[in-house]
Amino acid sequence: LRLLHYPPTLHQQPQKQEGQQRRQQQQLGCGAHTDYGLFTILSQDDIGGLQILNGGGEWIKATPIPGSFVINVGDMMNRWTNGLYSSTIHRVVTNTSRKDRYSIPFFFNPDVDAVVEPLDSCCSLSSSSKKYKTETAGEILLSRYKGTFSQVKK
Repeated sequence: LRLLHYPPTLHQQPQKQEGQQRRQQQQLGCGAHTDYGLFTILSQDDIGGLQILNGGGEWIKATPIPGSFVINVGDMMNRWTNGLYSSTIHRVVTNTSRKDRYSIPFFFNPDVDAVVEPLDSCCSLSSSSKKYKTETAGEILLSRYKGTFSQVKK
């Protein structure tokens, strides 16, 4: 469980605003990614900012709906289903409101010793052989952490 804070961007003088808006459109609060685990349950505030990459390659807004949660399929669910359920590619755009933005994701992961491999039933449904090698959840998470935080020295 995390509490994520996206502060508002600082607004400049009106004559500089056009250039600032162009820069803000190029910035992201969090770049495009998939979640590592099985799935994520996300509680958003009313400001919004989450975008999902749809099947047509377009970014669409995940407009907050009061009293609801966003469920993102993670990489391990993608592996277990042999790609029948794809990891949700998502990003967070720059907070251009004048208010602080918060979101609370709960990352659900299997035990570190859980074996993650494509299920036979999912391979049959997709009419394809296993697309992913067998690994434990811990190995998958460690690999993703190392890739994400490769700049950190031991």
